[in-house]
Amino acid sequence: MLSESWRRATAWVLTASVLSFVVVGTAAAEPATVLTGKVFASGATTPMEGTVVRLVGPSPEATYSASPTGADGAFRLEGAPPGSYRVLAETDEGAYLAADGFELKPGANRPVALTLSGTSPSYQTSASTTPAAQKGLPTWAKWTIIGGIALVGLWAIDSVTEDEDSASPM
Repeated sequence: MLSESWRRATAWVLTASVLSFVVVGTAAAEPATVLTGKVFASGATTPMEGTVVRLVGPSPEATYSASPTGADGAFRLEGAPPGSYRVLAETDEGAYLAADGFELKPGANRPVALTLSGTSPSYQTSASTTPAAQKGLPTWAKWTIIGGIALVGLWAIDSVTEDEDSASPM
């Protein structure tokens, strides 16, 4: 038979373990904000190499940049918080600022195609499907639900075996 203090200590250790998994799962599950796409010259057929794509927020401090595009015109921008931005494309010929705002969502956004023509870039999201990470519950919510179920289970076990006389022998 286990003593009362041993059972309580075991319950506390298990509870702390489950909570640590929930906290770590919540922190690790927060999706990074990612914007990918390609930059094209007028006509949307020729990729633009060496173009730097930037997201410009409402204040000058809220500017996020991607590395210059490669030969395929592809860019990847990470780390900007979700929100409304203007898209700025800087090339050797000059800078192009999109006339319309761009809404950056949490997680992986749909790829965009930037076509530089005239005085401003136009952009459109590609026809690719929504990433699977945006379907259903976010990962942190799933971990929270699992943690809650585990805590209720531990509470139920502790409640059932609280009285040592009525507990089953081990």
